[in-house]
Amino acid sequence: MTHSSLKLPGAAPAPKAAGPAITPRDTQAYFTEVAHDYHAWSPAYNMHFGHWRLGLNPMRREPMLDAMNQVVGDALQLDLSAAACVVDLGCGAGATTRSLLRRWPNLHAVTVTNVAVQNGIAHALDAQAGVADRAVHLEADFTRTGLPAAQADGAYAVESACYAPGFDKRAFCREAARLLKPGARLVVVDGFLLRERPGRVAGWLHRLWADSWAVPTLARRDDLLAALRAEGFEQVQFRSLRWRIAPSALHVPFLATRFAIAELWKARGRLSPWRRKHILASYCALALGMFWRDFAYGRVTAVRCRDKEPR
Repeated sequence: MTHSSLKLPGAAPAPKAAGPAITPRDTQAYFTEVAHDYHAWSPAYNMHFGHWRLGLNPMRREPMLDAMNQVVGDALQLDLSAAACVVDLGCGAGATTRSLLRRWPNLHAVTVTNVAVQNGIAHALDAQAGVADRAVHLEADFTRTGLPAAQADGAYAVESACYAPGFDKRAFCREAARLLKPGARLVVVDGFLLRERPGRVAGWLHRLWADSWAVPTLARRDDLLAALRAEGFEQVQFRSLRWRIAPSALHVPFLATRFAIAELWKARGRLSPWRRKHILASYCALALGMFWRDFAYGRVTAVRCRDKEPR
C-alpha cells in the first residue's frame, strides 16, 4: 500500500508527541536497556539496515548489513596510503568502525556514544576482530565530543544523526564541521522527512516510531542539507537508498515477531517499557517506508570547505 492510498485530503501539521518530548536522557536509557537485544538483528551488532547489491543473497541479512558499512567507507574517499583517523558519531557498538578497521590496516578510529554498555560490547568485539589497538571508544555526547578540532580525516553517522536535536540537526552538523580537516568528508546514512507537514497518518506514524526508539525527530532532508552548507560544508549531496535497503527491511516483521515471542516467553509475559517499544518501533520502521512522499532513506555526503576555519 502506498502513501497515496492513505493520504487524507489536505496537509496537516505533524502531530505532537503523545507524551513529553524525547530527551538525551531518554535516548541513553533506551539504548542502555535494549543494548543486547540488537544481537538478534546482527551478531556483529550492526544497528542499521543493509545495502543490497547484485551478488548478495537477500535472505542473508548480515552480509547486507556489512555491505552498508562498506558503502560508508567508500563514500569517505580516504587516502589510505598513510595512516588516517576517522570519527564515528553515534557509533552504537562500533560495528561500522570495526568493519572499516578490518578492511584498512592503516586506519584508526574514534567512536562516540554516551551509552557505556555499548562501549563495553564494542571493546569485546574489537578484541575478537583483532582491531582493539586501532579503536578508541569515547563516552560523550556526539554533538559535544571534546575532541580536538580539524584532526579527523573523515566522519560518519549511520542511523544516529536522527538522535541530535531539531529538524536540521544543526548541533550535529556544527560538531562534524569542527572535527574534520579541511577537505575531509562527512557521510550520513539515515531516514529523513521530506515535507514540513507530513500527511496525518504519516505524521502520526513518525511520532509513534520516534517515541518508541527514543528519537527526538528524523531530520528534514532539505533542512539538514542547508545546515551542512551553513556550517561550512560544500559538495553536499543526497542519494536515495530506498530500494537498496528494502531486502533487509523485509526481514523486520519476521525477526521482530520471533524475537517478541521468545522474549515474552522468557520473561513470562513481562517486558520493560523500552523493550516493548523497541519491538513496536521495528514494525513502525517498515511501515514508514511505504509513505514515499513523506519519508526517504538515503546517504548524505559533504566535504569540509578548505577556506573556512572550524569554530
